[in-house]
Amino acid sequence: MKNKIYFALVGILMVLNLYSQTEHLKWYSLKEAIELNKKQPRKFIIDMYTDWCGWCKKMEAETFQHPAIANYIQNNFYPVKFNAETHDTIEFKGKKYTNSGTVQRSPHSLAVELMNNKMSYPTIVYLDEELNLISAVPGYMNAADIEPILIFFSRNIYKIYPFENFKDDFNKTFKDSTFKEHIQWKTFADGLKSNKKKIIFLTHQGCIDCNIMLKTSLQHDTIANYLNRHFSCIQFNILTNDTIDFNGIKYFFNPSQYPFHQLAVALTNGQINLPQMVFLNEQNQLLSLVPGFFPTKNFEMLIHFFNEEAFKNTSWENYVKQFKSTIP
Repeated sequence: MKNKIYFALVGILMVLNLYSQTEHLKWYSLKEAIELNKKQPRKFIIDMYTDWCGWCKKMEAETFQHPAIANYIQNNFYPVKFNAETHDTIEFKGKKYTNSGTVQRSPHSLAVELMNNKMSYPTIVYLDEELNLISAVPGYMNAADIEPILIFFSRNIYKIYPFENFKDDFNKTFKDSTFKEHIQWKTFADGLKSNKKKIIFLTHQGCIDCNIMLKTSLQHDTIANYLNRHFSCIQFNILTNDTIDFNGIKYFFNPSQYPFHQLAVALTNGQINLPQMVFLNEQNQLLSLVPGFFPTKNFEMLIHFFNEEAFKNTSWENYVKQFKSTIP
């Protein structure tokens, strides 16, 4: 069982300056990164630079070598240095790319393709695990600028949510000192006594996605009111030392057995992938385990789907198509 546990907390380095480490970022060539990706798929972050670009040098020295940023990139991406004006012949996805320019500062054809022919430096290119272009982000960025971008791409949030919205949520979570809790969170002991359905939100202080959901998606007035009215809400730190009684069985945290609380392992069948929500019916029986980051409107659909018991007669995909949000 222990070998089936998947540790998907976002790094444990997390929020900028939360954990300061001294590891320096190790860069790869594109060829080296592609070979590593065959064994352990990850996204790619490619620093498109030139020898004459001063802002590229500043970003390398200050942004990419910031301890938290360096560690996050090293644990979530294959970092690649790419001289956009190199004259090397490079093979990429079965095609050979060259630099046939004869004038000074002529760009390499692969750089032109990945940067969408917008040749400004520095530009940071993001590729998915299949080497498909996700985005090319131009301009100098300091550590605080690039942090939400790294999370946005590494955690696949770009697939469901515009970056500007995510950035707003990120800033509300980590930079807004006026946060007020609207959810009526229950302990396990009190929450399980309720005759309502239950939602157990698995979290950990180092999980960025979790923190963002807890302080934005769940705190919207419409969402919070609906949750408080229809669900017994339990926030579950998967590293808590508390002994928890669940359906007549006592669970505790034994790090020599599992890296997480025993109940977290039991509820998820060992497949922990935060953020993660466990939905229980009124009798505390499992309805579903739902992993992933949910923006506000997506989360609204999710809680309606389970409270209305739509899952009994329709698929999630069909429900999403016909759902009418009450959030402007």
